[in-house]
Amino acid sequence: MTKVFLLGLILAFLAIADGQLLSKGPFPARGFAKVLNQDEAERRLLRYRSFLVRDLNQSVHHQAYALRFKLRHMPRRGDESSREGLISGPSLGHGISRIDLDSGEEDGEPVSILLHNSSDPQAWRYRKESSRSLKLEHKDLLLPLVEGMNQTPFDILMPFVFWAARYEKSGKVAGRPAHIYAFSLPEWVREARPGWNRVTLALDDDYEAPLRVQTFSSRSVPVKTFILNSLKKIESTWIVKRFDCKNGTDLSNTRFEVLSVALRLDLDPISFSPKGLGRRLEIPQELFVPTN
Repeated sequence: MTKVFLLGLILAFLAIADGQLLSKGPFPARGFAKVLNQDEAERRLLRYRSFLVRDLNQSVHHQAYALRFKLRHMPRRGDESSREGLISGPSLGHGISRIDLDSGEEDGEPVSILLHNSSDPQAWRYRKESSRSLKLEHKDLLLPLVEGMNQTPFDILMPFVFWAARYEKSGKVAGRPAHIYAFSLPEWVREARPGWNRVTLALDDDYEAPLRVQTFSSRSVPVKTFILNSLKKIESTWIVKRFDCKNGTDLSNTRFEVLSVALRLDLDPISFSPKGLGRRLEIPQELFVPTN
């Protein structure tokens, strides 16, 4: 039996391409999901959590991945901006990954970020100018990956999956049958974002992959929404092509688009540690498969 992996919304969608999914039918399916009883709702969430924390330390050889991506920020008013980068990890489903942002026009030097996923997430940020990896505080996880854009390390990690949860309802999300869960916020999030109330996750009924994540204010108004936008089939596999991160306050949208994907790689494990974060990943361009 296969299941979906997660390192946040971005990499969870990528798992569709690697067959790491619990599927009862062909993809993509359509329609509404039936309401679950409480026991089934808890079992589904427990399966999802259990998969995310599985120990892959003994089975990551020849399984590393990398994807080139582009962030395109579209404000309600004003000029658009963009930034490209690379997301990689020792294996699909592993709770460790790194993000390497290319040099930006305003930011100058490229930036590398290491992410460890759990209920108590950890992250490190490396800048060439300081030649060292700085461990981020919890509140720093809520700051944008790129200044002025919507995505944050918190959004990529999605640590709320491990927090206290309740099943809300079932129905249709992004055109697919889905089940929706609400997660309570820990104290560190409430302190950093006192206007937040809860986070909800819509899990696909067939594939148990996230289709939408919403953060709500104390007035139950969405302040941020991640939603699947587009998938691309390459040979016999499905790859996420685009998804949107919409800011409910300023009505801006930052679109994440996968440009190319490389799977089953051999990458040095030290590259996914704080002391190896300054090492450049050398991945031949011919190993990447474009998504256009």
